[in-house]
Amino acid sequence: MQAVGSIVGVQVLAVGVCLLVVSSYRRAAAGWVLPLVGVLDVLVSVQIAWLAVRDIRLAGKGTVGARVVLAFVVVGMPVGAGVGGLAVQRYMNRPVDGAFDSAVMDRDLRLTATEFRCGGKVRRVVVRGTLCRVSLAVANTGSVEARFEAGVQRLREEEAEYRGSTLVVGRQRRPVWEVKPGAEVRGVLVFDVPRGTVPRSLELRAEADSRGVRLPVS
Repeated sequence: MQAVGSIVGVQVLAVGVCLLVVSSYRRAAAGWVLPLVGVLDVLVSVQIAWLAVRDIRLAGKGTVGARVVLAFVVVGMPVGAGVGGLAVQRYMNRPVDGAFDSAVMDRDLRLTATEFRCGGKVRRVVVRGTLCRVSLAVANTGSVEARFEAGVQRLREEEAEYRGSTLVVGRQRRPVWEVKPGAEVRGVLVFDVPRGTVPRSLELRAEADSRGVRLPVS
């Protein structure tokens, strides 16, 4: 039973390290720390199991204890690997940190946000709640036409998120900008949020499944 407790302890420790890495300022090191933790987890667990089986056999206590230890290894390591995989997925899907007036690449689009504010009006744009707007420059660095969709963008507060409602360039109001290769579009992304909303961050993405960039707005 001591070996079983040790294996469980190793799994808990591995999970704790993974979660700490992806949720702290050290997440930039996740690319090499998480695989290293996974390898060490497997090696230590196998070593504990092998020593436990050897001691049981030397003590002449039969094979029941050995089977219990091996069963925990077989079950425990996939569980630990699964949790580690979820941690890696969470890290890989986390938007990169950005800042206003600084360009950030997402897929083939170079995104630059220059100003954000809530309140006021945009001509010919009607909202039900409060209008929030961000000035944007979207450049296509790829070789094919790209789409930048208002509905893919997110404005987040503590417990909620809101999709972009429209994109404005001059007198044009559209849900999508179609950006040709090598071209750049400058305009305004508009959000319609409930009155009293206190935005915390803005997330911009080239596509719905891309990683995106997160900019603090408060």
